[in-house]
Amino acid sequence: MTILLAILAAVGGGLLYTIIGIIPGTDETATMVPITIILVLAGAPAVVLFAWEVGIITAMQIAHTIPTAMTALPGSTMAVPMVLNCSLAKRLGVPHMAMRKMASGSVVGTCFSLPLAIIVALILSPLGSVIAAHSGLIFTICALFIAYISSAKWGAVLAVIPFAIFIQALQRIAIEGHGSTVFTSIFMGITIGPMIYELFGALIPSRRKQFSKDEENETWLAPESKQSLPLIPNPFKQLTKKQIAFSGLWSAISCVGFTMSPVGMTVLSGEATSGRCKELYERISTALSVEDSTSNATYIAGLIIPLLGLGGVAIGGVAAGPAAPLFATAPRFEIGNNLAQLMTLPNYIIFGFIGLIGGAIIAYPIAMHKARAWTELMLRAISHEALIGAFCGLIVMLAFYEAGILGVFLAVTIGLVGGFLHTVFGVHTGVQFMTYYASAWIVTQLITIAGIIK
Repeated sequence: MTILLAILAAVGGGLLYTIIGIIPGTDETATMVPITIILVLAGAPAVVLFAWEVGIITAMQIAHTIPTAMTALPGSTMAVPMVLNCSLAKRLGVPHMAMRKMASGSVVGTCFSLPLAIIVALILSPLGSVIAAHSGLIFTICALFIAYISSAKWGAVLAVIPFAIFIQALQRIAIEGHGSTVFTSIFMGITIGPMIYELFGALIPSRRKQFSKDEENETWLAPESKQSLPLIPNPFKQLTKKQIAFSGLWSAISCVGFTMSPVGMTVLSGEATSGRCKELYERISTALSVEDSTSNATYIAGLIIPLLGLGGVAIGGVAAGPAAPLFATAPRFEIGNNLAQLMTLPNYIIFGFIGLIGGAIIAYPIAMHKARAWTELMLRAISHEALIGAFCGLIVMLAFYEAGILGVFLAVTIGLVGGFLHTVFGVHTGVQFMTYYASAWIVTQLITIAGIIK
């Protein structure tokens, strides 16, 4: 029965996030977290939640290749590093080939990373208790590191401390008004921060004029490919041996660097591999296939290694972001009492592959055969604003469920501040998520230092 539920969750999640991934401009965390929280609070079995998470990661990372390749508009946040090469492929008249390379690379990256992540997790597992004991310090180091490699550089590094103080101040308000600290309200507020900032900006007359347009948006779609393919093409046969080798190499590197920002790893892999190709088409296709492979591998590794290897401590951009509900969702999960304690090694293997197959079974054939038709359907039939509104409404509901109207106010407050930091200063949400986990330790150390100096 549990296996059947896992299959249904993986396939159902794969279908849902195939649709979401085809819509340009979506964000993984903003779309994955709310529904996952609902499943966690609904009491879904741990292995079903794991299969769901692997399935939606796989589907989203395949589906986002479709609008990115066909329109040169990023299908998700993770697709942003691929836009330039997709734009070049479109100018060359081969966007369909770029998309197929990306979709195949995504599947190949998942196939490589799933066993590799389990191996790395088993190697690190003896250090799990030591890492858990020093998680506050590790979170802080990760936050500072991710901040430094972001576009804001030292500005983001300096922003970590005041943002940590701000988070803990809101938690104090939550204790006074709700009786305990909150997770969902703060976390969801960070998630929708850029949306909240833009919505507030629309209320300011001078900024509203910047957003206003008299003409409709126009998007040019490349023609459909006439190349004949099997219903489910072998992804390994869509890539060259060189591209498969690079995908395997960067999947391994992604597992070792699971604490890194997924976007940062994706950019790094693309730059490193494209420089080893001389001909333009080879350079574009190789960079895109390896980038999407790395993107998916980083997500899978960032989910599995903290769970299996580190005892459920949410270290890394994925564990602290899109996969966070599996690590801490009050009242069911918390650090030290989450999926890590409810799953065995065979669970990771069996339900990991169920998630992989369930997520790819719909997204991959659509990407390979129906890219143009589905892109046109999504652009015509689904309003991006309506999608954002739906997820904002879902997040408000979750915040209200956790702490009533106070939870909603806290979510909006941190969303406005976090959105400002993200949009204006480039202190992206990955830095903010990691700062959230590090905030209690940071503020405790600041209070200690202040007491010593006093």
